[in-house]
Amino acid sequence: MSDNDWPPAAPEGPYGDVPAAVPGTMQAEDYDTGGQGLAYNVTSVNGNANSYRADGVNLENTSDTGGGYDLGWTGGGQWFRYTVDVATAGTYTLGLRIAAPSAVAGALHLSDSAGTDLTGAVDLPATGDWQSWATVTTHVPLPAGRQTLALDQDNGGWNINYLGFSADEPAG
Repeated sequence: MSDNDWPPAAPEGPYGDVPAAVPGTMQAEDYDTGGQGLAYNVTSVNGNANSYRADGVNLENTSDTGGGYDLGWTGGGQWFRYTVDVATAGTYTLGLRIAAPSAVAGALHLSDSAGTDLTGAVDLPATGDWQSWATVTTHVPLPAGRQTLALDQDNGGWNINYLGFSADEPAG
């Protein structure tokens, strides 16, 4: 082992060692562990919530209901991975809790571990401020079981507090 291999890189895994349950709510700040290029890809380190995550990545206190942190400083080409455990295969309604001073066309999409786009481009409306929150919904098909999803930032200019997954109503 060379000096460049120490300390060894942490493997990717769910934050807190427990995958987020689907259906359920996944906090944006609970992206996987493993560091730059494995669990996330950011172009700069801007966050100020180091008491929550020591990596300094793009987190800040949120004024949204429930408090906690949001993921900010979004930019095209950045992404964050999340390990989830999907209870039942199916299509889920995905509620994205976002804040954006101005509308952002094609802001983001959700993809699987193979890079397959699961949602298509999601447009975000203007909420008026970095801390004025609204929920934007889309749909995402997911197989059952443990898997890794990526929140891909296609265009910046928004914050996200959480991703909520709920089962779609059965047809009929």
